[in-house]
Amino acid sequence: MEEKELEFAPRYFFHAYHLTETLKLKEIDRLFNITARTQSSTKLVYQEGEDRFFLIYRFGSVIFFNVEPERQRAVIEKIRMLIGQKPEMLTSEEFTVDIRHGEKNAVGFERASLDRLTIERVELIAFILAQSTALEYFEFKVNDLLRETGDIGQALKQRGRLQRSATDIKKFIGQCITTKQDLVASLYLLDKPDETWDDQMLDNLYREAVEMFELKDRYKTVDYKLRMIQENLELIADLLQYRHANVLEWAIIILIAIEIVLFVMQMFFMGH
Repeated sequence: MEEKELEFAPRYFFHAYHLTETLKLKEIDRLFNITARTQSSTKLVYQEGEDRFFLIYRFGSVIFFNVEPERQRAVIEKIRMLIGQKPEMLTSEEFTVDIRHGEKNAVGFERASLDRLTIERVELIAFILAQSTALEYFEFKVNDLLRETGDIGQALKQRGRLQRSATDIKKFIGQCITTKQDLVASLYLLDKPDETWDDQMLDNLYREAVEMFELKDRYKTVDYKLRMIQENLELIADLLQYRHANVLEWAIIILIAIEIVLFVMQMFFMGH
């Protein structure tokens, strides 16, 4: 992207959305009648003007740079028609970039100030926002799982037994396992872009943005909560096994009792 020589400080807007856990980029690319500027196994980059881009990432995030709201809605609607109306929560962020010639680059929570604008910088900030919205999705999802685990524990505390059926609990355990797998599959969320290895300025900008968005700390927190949920699930699984064993024991006792009654009845009738 060529640097714009303007007398005032131009301002640009990023809009970031997370739509689902995984997007099939080859299928996504067929939706649009323009050729992707960049196409890889992890992202698609489309340019619709000198300074208008939208980027689609395999881990489910879509980022718009300087794209009007109507076009944003049209792109998202196309993607949602392909993936289906997901029941999961849609996470989003808005970020502002000010171009201030001659000033030092700086990244804040809601805006960045750059001395010039390049496609490499646009893609770098877009990637950070994509990481942040994806992590926010997992944060919401894991907090819901944690609350549900707490409800099960509260029921045990108050009543001394599991209130839910074994099938419902097994479905919940499966949901937790799937969430853990999705998070592990998205480990590259924290990978540094290749461009930062060859450009010190981009590397500094990336490090500052990662620290500002607290990506690594947030990821560790989500992973810690999932491990805590896993420990609770192991206890619940043990209780399920114990409850199942109790059912079997009672079934055996009842069968033995029936056999005894039948034996006594048989002896009684034989005696008469």
